[in-house]
Amino acid sequence: MHAAMSRAWLIGAGPGDVELMTLKATRALAQADVVLVDDLVNPEVLQFARADALVVYVGKRGGHPSTPQAGIVAQMLEHLRAGRSVARLKGGDPFVFGRGGEEQEALHAAGISVDVINGITAGIAAPAAIGIPVTHRDHAQGVVFVTGHGAGSGEPDWAALVATRMTLVIYMGMRRLNEIVDALLAAGMSADTPCAAIESATRPEQRHALARLGEFADTVSRAGLGSPAIVVIGGVASLALARDAVKVGSESQRHARKTLTVGIGCRLHSSAEEIETAVRATLGSHSFDEISTIASVDLKAHETGLLEFCARHALPLKLFSREQIAAISVEDPSAATREHLGIDGVCEPCALLAAATESDAAHASISSMTPVASFAADTANARLLVRKTVHAGITVAIASTTARLACEHANNDTQEQDLP
Repeated sequence: MHAAMSRAWLIGAGPGDVELMTLKATRALAQADVVLVDDLVNPEVLQFARADALVVYVGKRGGHPSTPQAGIVAQMLEHLRAGRSVARLKGGDPFVFGRGGEEQEALHAAGISVDVINGITAGIAAPAAIGIPVTHRDHAQGVVFVTGHGAGSGEPDWAALVATRMTLVIYMGMRRLNEIVDALLAAGMSADTPCAAIESATRPEQRHALARLGEFADTVSRAGLGSPAIVVIGGVASLALARDAVKVGSESQRHARKTLTVGIGCRLHSSAEEIETAVRATLGSHSFDEISTIASVDLKAHETGLLEFCARHALPLKLFSREQIAAISVEDPSAATREHLGIDGVCEPCALLAAATESDAAHASISSMTPVASFAADTANARLLVRKTVHAGITVAIASTTARLACEHANNDTQEQDLP
């Protein structure tokens, strides 16, 4: 780490598209010794961090394991007191449902000042991404940002919100959408009120659904939308670009399927956190939701960190023999790997081999009994998306199950031709 005066930032990374991050945020990120990253932050923004910065993932996402808030504050204080500068990187804006206010209070109580760098919040960016202005003179004189996550004493006063006649932008409301819709209808909101749900706004995988309030929850459910998503309720939703709305079985949903395989080469006793950091850094604009399989050499069958990482994300681990791996050529052979394992590399061959076994059932699966000559042939059904990248001694490569995708497209084309 660079010797530098301790400094703290609360940085908003924006809604997802890396180009929507502010210049001020990128400059601050480039100065930090330590970066504590929330789960919804696009990994691509880490390109602005220093190469030697310590990156720690402290996920905060509904329905997923999360780092306790007190633990995040404790980590920040530990690094700051050790003289390291710390950037707390959050999706959207740190002061809009990002707990930035709590973290600022905790640091101020410890005598540490904080620089707050705003980000574009998803509550504005997501509606805009599909043509919805959250305010409009003909539809709404104002907008209310509200969380749908609370229950019991934390439940919003839906009747009071309906009475405002303002646009409602709901964060973290997808899991309780049925209850929210019922509460709004019970409070007197018209069943004909236009609504929109936007998933993964500003990202390549962005999707959305539009409906009137009375059919909204069913429409969203049929479309298969989930978190992270923003819900917009009010007249302004009628201005959305309806031509881009998702349909069940649409092209955008097929792209969201698990089509990536990740090959990993790691040293003995690598931790799950180290592997997590390396994989996230390699994924770029792709997400964990697109990963079908993790793959490595069979010598890693009992590697605790690798097994823990796979369990954390409920991903299967496929293991391949050195004979299978040696049959796949790599672009950048590793002398150290050859000396240790007798093969040129691990991550690229394993990613390709795993993708081959994930491809269409018409292609034979790879097994330890498959002749060596056919290993490379089977990987013709796969495509390497990201070549070997190295992060703190862990190598990662990503392949795509292109044969399976081609088969799906062919099947869908056939089905479409059979339609009357």
